[in-house]
Amino acid sequence: MSDRHLNAILLCPTGQDAHLITVVLEKASISTIIVTSMTELCERSKEDAGVLIIAVEALTSQGIELLNQNLSTQEPWSDLPVLLLTSGGPKNKQSSIQFLEAFISSGNVTLLERPLQHLTLISAAQVAMKSRRRQFQVKNLLTEQIQATKIRDEFISIAGHELKTPLTSLKLQTQMTKKISQNPEKFTIQKMQKQLDYTINQIDRLNKLVDDMLDISRINTGKLRLEKSDINLSILLEDLVERFMPQFEAVNCQVKCEIQAEVIGHWDSYKIEQVINNLFSNSIRYSPGRPVEIHLIKEAQKAIISIKDYGVGIEAANLERIFERFERASSANSGLGLGLYITRQIIELHEGSIKVESQLGQGAKFIIELPLIFDT
Repeated sequence: MSDRHLNAILLCPTGQDAHLITVVLEKASISTIIVTSMTELCERSKEDAGVLIIAVEALTSQGIELLNQNLSTQEPWSDLPVLLLTSGGPKNKQSSIQFLEAFISSGNVTLLERPLQHLTLISAAQVAMKSRRRQFQVKNLLTEQIQATKIRDEFISIAGHELKTPLTSLKLQTQMTKKISQNPEKFTIQKMQKQLDYTINQIDRLNKLVDDMLDISRINTGKLRLEKSDINLSILLEDLVERFMPQFEAVNCQVKCEIQAEVIGHWDSYKIEQVINNLFSNSIRYSPGRPVEIHLIKEAQKAIISIKDYGVGIEAANLERIFERFERASSANSGLGLGLYITRQIIELHEGSIKVESQLGQGAKFIIELPLIFDT
C-alpha cells in the first residue's frame, strides 16, 4: 500500500548520536527505530523499512558482506535506500569512496558527511522515504496486474467451456433433427416439436451466458447503467412467477407466494427482472423436488423480496464468497459463476442490499431490500 507506515532504521554505535538523529527525524514526522547490530538491521529491513541509516563506524567487513547479501536478494520491485553517515574532512574522503564502492553494485546508497546539517539529513531521509513508497506502489500495481491476468485467464477458460457445451448440444440436436426429417417413417410433428424445444432451450442458455459476459464488461468499465421508471413490483413478481412456473413444475418444486399488492417504486424494470430470474434459476437448480417460498412486502419505505428454498444449502464460510465473480454455490453445477455477482451489483446500483441466510443441507433464503425512491 502506498500509504503504509514506514520507518527509518538506524544503526549507530554512539547512543548519543542515535538519539540526536532520532529527535531530528521525528520532528519531521519520520519515525525511527534504533537497532544494535547489522543482523538486526537486515531483519528489520524485510518488514517496514523506508530507509536504512548507518554510521560507517558500525561497519565491518562481515557486516558489509551481510548487508550486501541482503540488498542483492531484494524483490525485483524493491530498491531499499541506504544513507551512510561518513566522517568529514579530506583524510576521510578516500575511505568514504571505498564504502560507497562496497555497496554500489547492490544498493541505492547515498553518502552524508558529518557533521550533519539538520535540513540535509531530513531532506535526504524524506527523498528516500518517498522513493520507497513509490516502490510499494509499483509492487501493488504488479500484484493487481497479476491478479487481473489470472482472473482474465480463468474467465476465458470457464467461458470457453460453458459456451462450448450448448454449442455442441445444438450441433448434435440439429444433426438428429436433420436425420429425422430425412426419414419419413420416423418423422412426426411431436418429435420435431421436442427437438425444436430443446434447441430453443440451448439458445436461451447461450443468450444468458452472453448477457452475463456483457454485464461483467459493463460493470468493470463502470458502464452498467439503470433506466429507471415507476414500476409495480407486485405485478412484475407475479408475472415472473407465472413465467417460471413450467420450470418449477418440471423439477417438482411446489411454489408458495405471498405478494403484497401495490408495492411501487422507481427502479429499472429490466434489471430487477434479471435479478429475480437469477434467484429463481438458482432455486430450480439447487432444490429440485422441494418447496420454494416467494414473499414481497413493503416496510419502512423499502420493498423486501425474499426467495427461500429447501435445497442443498450453503456452507457458512461461503455465504459471502458466492457473491464474488466466478464463484458457484456448488462446484457440481455449471455456469460462469457470475449470476449472484451481477445480482449484487444491480441491487447496489439501486442503493439496495442483498443477503443470504443458509445452513448446509437446510436450503437458502435470499433477501433483497430496495428503497422506494422516486426521482424529483
